[in-house]
Amino acid sequence: MRREAVFPSDVDSQARDLLLTHWNKGLQQEHLCFGLWRQSTGAKRQSSIIYEIIPPKSGETILHGNVSFTADYLTRAIRLACHKKSGLVFMHNHLTPGWQEMSEPDINAEQERISPPARATGYPVLGLTLGTDGSWSGRLWLWDGSGFKSVWCDKVRIAGKHFRVTFNEESMPAPKRRRILQRTIDTWGIKCQNDLSRLRFGVIGIGSVGSIIAEALARMGIGQIVLIDPDQVEEHNLDRLLHAGVENIGQYKVRVAAQRLNVSCTAEQIDMEIHALPIEHETALLAALDCDILFSAVDRPLPKDIINRIAYAHCIPVISGGVFIDGKSDGTLGQASWSVTTVGPENRCLRCDGQYTSSDVLSERDGSLDNPAYLRESRQGDTPANQNVFAFCANLASSMVIQMTKLVVADSWWPNPASKIHYSLIPGRLEQKEETCKPDCSIFETQALADECEIPFIKKSVISKIPPSTPYSRIACIRRIIKNLFDSWPRSPNSV
Repeated sequence: MRREAVFPSDVDSQARDLLLTHWNKGLQQEHLCFGLWRQSTGAKRQSSIIYEIIPPKSGETILHGNVSFTADYLTRAIRLACHKKSGLVFMHNHLTPGWQEMSEPDINAEQERISPPARATGYPVLGLTLGTDGSWSGRLWLWDGSGFKSVWCDKVRIAGKHFRVTFNEESMPAPKRRRILQRTIDTWGIKCQNDLSRLRFGVIGIGSVGSIIAEALARMGIGQIVLIDPDQVEEHNLDRLLHAGVENIGQYKVRVAAQRLNVSCTAEQIDMEIHALPIEHETALLAALDCDILFSAVDRPLPKDIINRIAYAHCIPVISGGVFIDGKSDGTLGQASWSVTTVGPENRCLRCDGQYTSSDVLSERDGSLDNPAYLRESRQGDTPANQNVFAFCANLASSMVIQMTKLVVADSWWPNPASKIHYSLIPGRLEQKEETCKPDCSIFETQALADECEIPFIKKSVISKIPPSTPYSRIACIRRIIKNLFDSWPRSPNSV
């Protein structure tokens, strides 16, 4: 099981501003704080989502080049974690850039001083170190029956208007530079290519748009791709579905796509996972939760609602796109438009964007969307639904991949790379908008809830959480915390 840590970008900003307070003033002084995290569980990955910072009060830290925390500060943080049924995160900064290793004082503080009393939370302590360039490194302290052992995170992600990631170079080394990718690397540099190639991408909906997205990812050197779609190739797909021919009719779309991606992939190795299942199936859902970025190429309201909740509750950015065709009564084209939206923390959700309504979801659940009579009544006129042509699909798919690329490679000075892009074929107008959710949006309120967010209409078995790290009751643990603090710490602050 892989371990990772995730920040919504607003929480990351709060933590960085606090920890780098002295550094930003030109002082060689470290800082620290505690926070809370929730668990997000996929099929092969457990992510710790940091959702709240607990700033120190006056007198709860001692600055001396390094920095120490008091017993009162730790006790207050643990009590809050127990009250909110969350894990405890300990954050501090170092005065160098990049992924940070741990010093002896760091290890002593996290392993010996924080982890034993934090067993009361039922979760391991998450330790995070911030570099001067905003890079995070992280580890979990797991109880093995005799002591606490550190398990390093593979990467730490920031999700929001900007997407940033710091990789653990030991567990996730950069891929070897390949001559086949020379033109790609020349375009945005080796660092951007290394970041892109190590991310795990999921494409939900491998139809006319999703199949082109998957092809683009493979050509760009992406080494980890998840394909999710329950449908089989049908004859009416052949004018738009990339790589599909008459001989593929009746085959699952994900299998047809996977066969071709194995040929066109430019990465040295490709880890491709396919699921001929809808996203509302638990297996597909858990596979999606393993991804760093998702592409949504679905047109039904129920999958959109599930993907919408994944984006916020589990802090996984989603690039969503759709095409709208307005046909004239004589059967000719009246207008065509397509839009690309980035969904997730700090961005507008799909429901507030008008891409579906709650009643649409219920209509799909009761089968109305498969009833021709219902569809005729709900549409104006007799214009056929789901019209599209390959050229429109190709443009939308390309726009979605570009939107993802902007999100990952954007420098800090770029305008919001996650803003919505809308293109109208007639008169050929491209618009860019920055929009947020409505004030009463219930989707936005699920941000960083992780496994605590109940996603409707998923037939789920119990998802195993990290087991409690202590055999004792919480009341007993809290008593032990207080005793340990008073016995051991008043004479010696805890330094990192």
